[in-house]
Amino acid sequence: MEIIFYHPTFDTQYWICELEKQLPGARVREWKAGDNRPADYALVWHPPVEMLQGRALKAVFALGAGVDSILSKLRDHPDMLPLSIPLFRLEDTGMGRQMQEYAVSQVLHWFRRFDDYQALKLVSRWQPLPEYRADEFTVGIMGAGVLGRRLRKVCNPGGSRFASGAVAANPGRRCRASPARPSWANSCRALAC
Repeated sequence: MEIIFYHPTFDTQYWICELEKQLPGARVREWKAGDNRPADYALVWHPPVEMLQGRALKAVFALGAGVDSILSKLRDHPDMLPLSIPLFRLEDTGMGRQMQEYAVSQVLHWFRRFDDYQALKLVSRWQPLPEYRADEFTVGIMGAGVLGRRLRKVCNPGGSRFASGAVAANPGRRCRASPARPSWANSCRALAC
């Protein structure tokens, strides 16, 4: 089994060594520009178009939950990956719960105006500030995938409204799609990216 590996920031040699330990008999190599040798599988994160283009792979495995970079490149270069080649992604790379906790803490931080109170404290001034109403506190989530849906479920101080940056199969939820920073993000009190 021949595997090509590409990740722009991982310690590639470490990964190759560990993969070969877990997959006896597999030959794993780092993909570099110009490598057109045959491979059975590709393990990738944000792969260059030429890495996958023209290959007869059995499958491509994304090394994370998101495959947006692959899909956007595929829109621009339809010959990058034949539709017959399965593209697998991880649903949760272990960071889902950490992201939830962080997002909840930050949404509540903004909802309760802790930054505003901290700024007043720094000038030795106490002044009660108007509270945000939950139904007027829009939380924006850039993405409606697995992690985006999890964030939407937990980042809800008392019934806040949500805006999302991608269209996904979320029945009963209003989503808007945009390739750039969408204008709806300007109406959000908190934005998770």
